[in-house]
Amino acid sequence: MIRKVKKYKLVNSVDFKNKIITHLKRYDKFCFLDGNNSPDKYSSFDYLAAFEPKIEYKQTNNPFEGLKQFSKRHNDWMFGYFSYDLKNDIEDLESKNIDKIHFPKIHFFIPKYIFIVKKNELKIIYDNQFEDSDIDNLFELITNIEVGQNLIFNNDIKKTISKDEYFSVIKSIKKNIQLGDVYEMNFCQEFYIENPNVNPFSLFLKLNEYSKSPFSAFYRYNDSFCICSSPERFMKKIGKKIISQPIKGTSSRFDDLGQDELSKNSLLNSDKDFSENVMIVDLVRNDLSITAANGSVYVEELAKLYSYKNVHHLISTVVSKIDKNAHPIDVIKHAFPMGSMTGAPKIRSMQLIEDYEKCFRGIYSGSIGYFTPDLDFDFNVVIRSLLYNEKSNYLSFMVGGAITIESDEKSEYQECLIKAKSIIDILSNEE
Repeated sequence: MIRKVKKYKLVNSVDFKNKIITHLKRYDKFCFLDGNNSPDKYSSFDYLAAFEPKIEYKQTNNPFEGLKQFSKRHNDWMFGYFSYDLKNDIEDLESKNIDKIHFPKIHFFIPKYIFIVKKNELKIIYDNQFEDSDIDNLFELITNIEVGQNLIFNNDIKKTISKDEYFSVIKSIKKNIQLGDVYEMNFCQEFYIENPNVNPFSLFLKLNEYSKSPFSAFYRYNDSFCICSSPERFMKKIGKKIISQPIKGTSSRFDDLGQDELSKNSLLNSDKDFSENVMIVDLVRNDLSITAANGSVYVEELAKLYSYKNVHHLISTVVSKIDKNAHPIDVIKHAFPMGSMTGAPKIRSMQLIEDYEKCFRGIYSGSIGYFTPDLDFDFNVVIRSLLYNEKSNYLSFMVGGAITIESDEKSEYQECLIKAKSIIDILSNEE
């Protein structure tokens, strides 16, 4: 598809970001991605918005092969997500829990408009059906939008399982580890609000400002919203290079510099967190090797400390060179779902996850991102995310962690609360 490009200088890119998010209210499907000025050396933009679908893809029968054909047929930008439950199409698995958010298993769309902002420059990539004057008018419309004040949220947050039930599950998982079923497993618990007092657009604006996470995303599919403040990249492709950046290891940030330094050092010196990180790195190396050129998989960074607004994380960077016979979509398929959200061995971990968790993951622990016309791509890990269905007025968020033989149930529970803090603070109207 032939597209046109038009560029504009922005006076204030942060102000324009809030305006374009507000503008997205008029569309029932869109994808907004925000890097929040992170020091990511692989970043391609500060933020982008894709909206007004021209063509959509949500095939459930053989979805990855179908997406290959869809991309070949249209040869254009594609924005969308892979939900966690695509595991059932990749392996002989099933999902038993009830879906209350109702995102399709997979959804991609080719937008009429793509707004990409980097360093106060806006680049609009648009359909050749539009005239330059149409784009000028759209830019002027967005520039003149008045952004409303964030709403105050004050909601009663409930949990699918109690604290004691959580402790009991962790003990059971450790028994599975002792039996040799798995040596690490990701276990998540759900927090939810029935009939919440929320506006998804205001909620995203507030959470994004509060967390400033490097792989934030705001995705709408009709009545279903994903409000994501993810710190984690699943996978990126630049030319022949594949980059995966799993996170394992989390500690809190503190305003007091001395306390914050102690938190950093505690994480850096944690044998448990380092071993968790190494396990997942091994799994990612194995996943990438399926589609990599011989000898091209290597660890660029191992358990390096990255500090964000509210948390410190240990992040590894594993890279490879794609084999000349491998399709880019197969690189994703063979590494999906990401090891940081499953465990190792992956298939047995996913079976146990289905046994122990009481919530339907869906888009959570899936991946939101995009493909370019050349089939380069960039996808996050959908964590630290609110899932909201406007029709049923049900809001949910999940947090989890890697359980190993060394896990202490009280410490694991506390780590979940650290990860959920940004969301809980906003939903309970605390600053």
